[in-house]
Amino acid sequence: MNKWQKITVVIAFGAIGICFGCTRSIDYTEGEKVEYSDLPKEVQDTLTWWGEHTIISVGDTVSVELPDVICYESDYSFLYSKFGPWIISRKLKRNTDGKVWKFSGNINIPTPIVTIGDTIYIPSEYNLVDCTGVDSNAVFIRQILR
Repeated sequence: MNKWQKITVVIAFGAIGICFGCTRSIDYTEGEKVEYSDLPKEVQDTLTWWGEHTIISVGDTVSVELPDVICYESDYSFLYSKFGPWIISRKLKRNTDGKVWKFSGNINIPTPIVTIGDTIYIPSEYNLVDCTGVDSNAVFIRQILR
């Protein structure tokens, strides 16, 4: 190998190592299951409020528009990567330090994700919050981000 081939190999392995070594992932199907009634009271109240106040009605169709992330004592953003019209990955970014977690597995993550400090609550199903409020049997998956 000549000098440039060696440099290229070192750079390639370094880039691969950085990509795999720094990737944080969240498997949203794993974690502690928490029932809606066991969520902190402020979270219950907020989810109920969002369900009652964010209704969009078009003709006979009624839908609820919720934010992707509801934050308490934290600052997170929900990031999308798109290829054309398709969303190909979803990530959660902690804005205070720039750490990013990629959701592993299915990229269709139920929302809204509730964050309190480093703890996140992900709905276990879609449409747990609607214009009538929150399903009292709803289950959220709790995970702690490090």
